[in-house]
Amino acid sequence: MKHTTLLILLIGIMALCGCTTEKAPVPQQQIAAISLSAADKEKLQAFQKEILNIENITDKAVKLAGDELMNFIKGGGASINLPSIVDKAKAECLLAGEILAKKAIPEALPPEVKTLLNDSRTGLIAAYKAYAESFDAIKSFVSDKNPVALLEYRKKNAQAQELYNGAADKFKAIMTAAGVPQ
Repeated sequence: MKHTTLLILLIGIMALCGCTTEKAPVPQQQIAAISLSAADKEKLQAFQKEILNIENITDKAVKLAGDELMNFIKGGGASINLPSIVDKAKAECLLAGEILAKKAIPEALPPEVKTLLNDSRTGLIAAYKAYAESFDAIKSFVSDKNPVALLEYRKKNAQAQELYNGAADKFKAIMTAAGVPQ
């Protein structure tokens, strides 16, 4: 009976979170065409590849932690690995933020491109920090079974996704304007 009540409460909370007003999608930022030399395009493409490598590793950890949480919420129980999966995902997000903060933007690029890349990189760092904070809420929810922690997770996760999508869209716009294949 206790588990049924908890499950009903969780479903109610999830339904309430799902019924919020949705923001209209923001159109992708248009950036005027940027002319770069072939060498600068190669540097920009190499920078893009480094960013994508960091994202790929982190995205896998974030997805695995989210899948494990959904299994727990659906009544699958906390797997023995859930705390370690959440800790690993949090560590990956924090590490990604640190690596991105240290990643140098190619100096040869025009100042406006460097500024846009820096803004995009800052957005990605903030997104990974928000993801890491959401994993603290997962741990709290799993250990305490406190529905408020689940709401905190959903809030931080939504914030992280919004920051990530904004930064990724800006980064794509830069690559498109520079004529660099994505």
